[in-house]
Amino acid sequence: MARKARIVFFDARVWRYVISAISKVIDEGVFVIDKDGFTFRAMDPSHVLMIDLRFPPESFEEFEVEERVEIGANLEDVAKILRRAVKEDKFALEAEESRYSIMFVGRSLRKFVLPMLDVTAEEIPEPSIEFKAHARLMSDVYRDMIKDLELIGENIKFYTDGEKFVASSSSELGEVEVEFTMEGGSLLDLQSEGEQSAMYSLEYFSDLAMASRVADAIVIHFSTDMPVQVEHELPQGARFSFILAPRVE
Repeated sequence: MARKARIVFFDARVWRYVISAISKVIDEGVFVIDKDGFTFRAMDPSHVLMIDLRFPPESFEEFEVEERVEIGANLEDVAKILRRAVKEDKFALEAEESRYSIMFVGRSLRKFVLPMLDVTAEEIPEPSIEFKAHARLMSDVYRDMIKDLELIGENIKFYTDGEKFVASSSSELGEVEVEFTMEGGSLLDLQSEGEQSAMYSLEYFSDLAMASRVADAIVIHFSTDMPVQVEHELPQGARFSFILAPRVE
């Protein structure tokens, strides 16, 4: 079969953690490779969560594509393969007419060939949300925050007054609150138009937290009783983000 696209990324573990996280909330979808790079956008079955993954062409060591290629994939199958990635493995993806190959390039070349699924890419428009608060955190601090909140409740509530950023949760078990300030060092940046507060389902944050292991930083965009966008700044200018609908008290 004639090859339709080939991409090579320097660290397979980036793909391992991001795709493994996505597979917890999305069963199947379409990877798109075109002149703009590699993209994946999908809604979860309940349509309260939107996933957006983008790798620009310049993030790859090799990037070959002549026309738009769509790869229908089972995310769990891809995640299982990517879990075999080890340190110093490069990630390569090749697309042909009806199948695609995932390769790990390291001390050996390991190649896994899968059939493309007959799945149509969802036409999901770019969300137009004007967020009024923006908190940028270190990725390890973000993961610790989620682990702390998981001990108590099922919701995550964000609050900021422009001086501090607070994440909290409460239930019949009790209450937990994690406060971040610029002086403390874990909050890298904070911008807010007055006080902002909103609550979301913690389950989605927990499911997708694995992706933060390969992120340089996490940016949380939100407004009072509005959706939240959690943006993961990945290596080489790549971005993984999700937008989640709020829970209104």
